[in-house]
Amino acid sequence: MSTMRAIHVHSYGDADQLKLEEIPQPEPQEGEVLVRVHAAGVNPIDWKIRSGWMKSVMPVTLPYVPGNEFAGVIERVDPHVPTLRPGQTVFGQSSGGAYAEYCAAPSRALAPMPVSLSFDEAAAAPIGATTAWQGLFDAGQLHAGQRVLILGGSGGVGTFAVQFAHRAGAQVIATISTHNVAFVRSLDADVVIDYTRTHIEDEIHNVDLVFDTVGERQPPAHTPH
Repeated sequence: MSTMRAIHVHSYGDADQLKLEEIPQPEPQEGEVLVRVHAAGVNPIDWKIRSGWMKSVMPVTLPYVPGNEFAGVIERVDPHVPTLRPGQTVFGQSSGGAYAEYCAAPSRALAPMPVSLSFDEAAAAPIGATTAWQGLFDAGQLHAGQRVLILGGSGGVGTFAVQFAHRAGAQVIATISTHNVAFVRSLDADVVIDYTRTHIEDEIHNVDLVFDTVGERQPPAHTPH
């Protein structure tokens, strides 16, 4: 059996639960591919799952390999996947943990990696981009000519949301903190509001959609058992 190095979590807890170990390589199931991981994305959901804060809605079977998004090179392809081939560079989301040298991923959750992106850049895109798209268009039904207020326009989801909404022909209003004003303007936000200096409710009215990428205040990094 082939093995690989991976980050393994044996118990819910703080970052000291992340252990580098030698474990078996995953075996891709029907419709999956095996990818050699070159870069893995790190997201807030990773520590929320590891800490146990999410176990009532997203339980994991311990031990597990954390991480969801990645970029890499296809090592092996299930015969039922005619659209991908070994040696192809891809990025996307894993079904079994991306903090590892190899991960298995459904073919539908992968896309060819643009040549303009590095592995690091591509690995940072899937979750933020997918969340932004689903929020704006699947749930929000945003279309050209509408006004959208994006709370948290400089975050991992917000930066994609600003660009997607602009390209869809919507008027984009984004909230950010002072040091991100120029950055979010460069993403083609029509109106940028510094929430540290302005009360949003005093400035913005009559929007068609509010996309909140911030939510409530986050829980502590470790929740006791």
